[in-house]
Amino acid sequence: MRKTILLIFVAINYISSQNLHVIYLNKTSKFTTFQEDLYITKNNIISLRDSVVINSFDEKNSISSGTNEAMFFNKDKIYKIAYFKSHNDKVIYNNHIGEDNFYIEDFLPPMNWNTTYEETKIIAGYKCNKATIEYRGSKITAFYSKDLKYNSGPYKFGGLNGLILEIIDNDNPEFNSWIATVVDDNYMLNHKLPNIPNNTKTISLKEFLILKNLKLEEDFNRKMSNLPTTVVITNNKLIRNGIEKKYEWE
Repeated sequence: MRKTILLIFVAINYISSQNLHVIYLNKTSKFTTFQEDLYITKNNIISLRDSVVINSFDEKNSISSGTNEAMFFNKDKIYKIAYFKSHNDKVIYNNHIGEDNFYIEDFLPPMNWNTTYEETKIIAGYKCNKATIEYRGSKITAFYSKDLKYNSGPYKFGGLNGLILEIIDNDNPEFNSWIATVVDDNYMLNHKLPNIPNNTKTISLKEFLILKNLKLEEDFNRKMSNLPTTVVITNNKLIRNGIEKKYEWE
């Protein structure tokens, strides 16, 4: 009897000590795709979006020909973004405005998923069930695997009875999607994951967006200041194409 109890205890310990690593392809526009790595260990859930663009756009071909209109692009440096997801209702992540790095504390709205669908598909070798949700102005479809007992997924997503392996923005799939390509459920973690530095001061997501919009306006005004006075300048309000289109305070 003692041997049986010992074996069960060892098995439970082994399962709980396993590390999970999932590689997603994150499409952020029709021209740009990034790799995002989700790491789930005993103490941490971290998503890392890479700074390397897998494919990019041709700026010359993106400017309308035969018209008097021109488009201006900000070519800011792309940084890695780490999403720390230790809490179900809160994500802390880093992002940049210019070269300034900020740690942003984002309290998420409730993830009220609809899981009443019969549709399934196979992703990265796992059977996945369909779920939908309306999240910050986007109608989203997710596919999650009940065989992977992790309440998480890419980016800020979670809240399902299984790991999310695909996210699709129904209204804008060319701009916002995540699809898992590799799932390693016995990953040997041989490198140090990032962490939030001690005594780091965080700001709210709302504060960060205000600062970011101010920077965009400054950049636009600086570019326009050297144009001839005969040029008519129209600064249209930026339309959000990301997965988060409207926030709770708006």
